[in-house]
Amino acid sequence: MSFEEHIRQLLNVDFLQNCPTSSIKNYILPPHIGNGSCKIIQYECGAAMALFDCHFIHNYTYCIQDKDLLRLSYYLDVHSANVCSSLCTNHLSPNIFYTQVGSFEKFEITYERHKPVKSIHIFLSPKYYDDYLSQTVPNCSFHLKKALSLLNETKYFPELSFVLHQIYTFQESDLASLLFYKSKLAEILALILHKTLTHKDSFPRNVRQSDLEAVQQIADYISSHVTQDVSLDSLAHMVYMSPSKLKYVFKSVYHCSIRDYRLQKRMHVAKELLHHTDLSVSDIASQFGYQTSGNFSAIFKKYTGFSPKDFRSFSRTSSLYKFSS
Repeated sequence: MSFEEHIRQLLNVDFLQNCPTSSIKNYILPPHIGNGSCKIIQYECGAAMALFDCHFIHNYTYCIQDKDLLRLSYYLDVHSANVCSSLCTNHLSPNIFYTQVGSFEKFEITYERHKPVKSIHIFLSPKYYDDYLSQTVPNCSFHLKKALSLLNETKYFPELSFVLHQIYTFQESDLASLLFYKSKLAEILALILHKTLTHKDSFPRNVRQSDLEAVQQIADYISSHVTQDVSLDSLAHMVYMSPSKLKYVFKSVYHCSIRDYRLQKRMHVAKELLHHTDLSVSDIASQFGYQTSGNFSAIFKKYTGFSPKDFRSFSRTSSLYKFSS
């Protein structure tokens, strides 16, 4: 059995109609099962990637139970998905990273019928992390397992989110697709190792659960009110913290100030507006409270490396900058 077939078995996708295209397998859901597809990319060195973009007519369940398998999952869109495992919370949420580092315990996921599922799953076998990676990166197996275990249920990792969105929206061609997917897998693992192992405080273990939930609430509020300038005192009042404590805990968890976090979110929204709409740069700048488009353009270029005009042009002509809506 090939590794791709093993992953198919774990994901319970044998019922899908197989529509292969060269080295990438596309499985289309038959009408009586649902609508959409599951794409599986198999690497020759014992790794695989599965991309879901579908919904099911009936509840759909798959189970992962493999003591040697390493897994990273990321959901761009998921609703009412239940998990039966002590390794993670009971419900899956979008934009959170879920990992599994080899376990005898069953990890069972059920997607509720008629609910969209857009997700990416990366699977690594011992052949990949013990043999292939270790040839070039000493002790990589141990460090990778540690890094993935620390990553589980992490909410904010924008660099990794960006790469996964690139993968999900890539407009593949037979000539470029395998090289693209292979390079992105290496980039993903490099980002994970760098974040978790070079920054000792990347995943704080000494933050109280109540404080962690409080700063996550603030992060969610900032993300949903990205155009508003809410004072630190007002944010602190929302979660019954002093401003100084909120600043300290927020930076411990998200590794940036509240001001920088808001700026990151604003620039992300600005990039999507530039890519998806024909709004002028001055109109976009005014949405975020900049008095002149020049001020906005200077900050945008500092953050992205592009002027707004150049970013709009490049994002619409390069498959690497196809942002999902």
